[in-house]
Amino acid sequence: MPLPTADAWFDVAEVAPGVFRITEPHAHRLVRANCFLITGGERDILVDSGLGVGVLRPVIAALSSRPLVLFTTHCHVDHIGGHPEFPDAEILVHAAEAEALRRPGALGLRFPPRAPEQVEALRRAGIELTEFMVEALPAAGFDPETWQRPGVEPSRLVGEGEVLETGAGRFEVLHLPGHSPGGIALWDAARGHLFSGDVIYDGVIIDSGPGTDVPAYIATMRRLRALPVQAVFGGHKATMDQARFIEVIDSYIQSRTR
Repeated sequence: MPLPTADAWFDVAEVAPGVFRITEPHAHRLVRANCFLITGGERDILVDSGLGVGVLRPVIAALSSRPLVLFTTHCHVDHIGGHPEFPDAEILVHAAEAEALRRPGALGLRFPPRAPEQVEALRRAGIELTEFMVEALPAAGFDPETWQRPGVEPSRLVGEGEVLETGAGRFEVLHLPGHSPGGIALWDAARGHLFSGDVIYDGVIIDSGPGTDVPAYIATMRRLRALPVQAVFGGHKATMDQARFIEVIDSYIQSRTR
């Protein structure tokens, strides 16, 4: 069956003062990632850029006219697709992920083949793979068979302990391996806000894909548990409060250490 054409590709919601969550409701559940625009200072921060299927730049331009920092939590396809739209932004990524950002992904939007144990792990989490990573097209004539993200050269490599200042907030970079080798997050200690990418979100934690490391993930989760988090803005799903954050961490650690 041909895919329908979506009326609008993005949903935008202000989920905290000056923090906008941007989602792609027509992406498949597995790759329906969140982007976050953090506004209010001399420059704004865009955390990740989604699949790159819809055109993200006008959405950001409607919310901000300030200089932009594009913070890359990790380089899985659903978080870096829109990066090429922002050549004037300062693009930040961890050294362990930089080559994946430079190297274009596979041609087309078909899900790649997965090992049977990975498919079964996703099925247990309630996720069934379909043919394509999208359930609709962003515009008439869009070809999911030939779409490809161009390679992007990062502006700067960042790692543990570095600080981003926006003029309205101070954000510390945390290196949190486990989901991917160079997974990084932003920690706003003043507000207790964690922009975590795919390290933690309100759902089943997937740790069976390429580049995952379960022992590193357990150590990362134990580290996160000690943070005085008030709100978690994850790479997927809804924002979490502290209680849910602790619940997800404890559930994951227990499932991997029993």
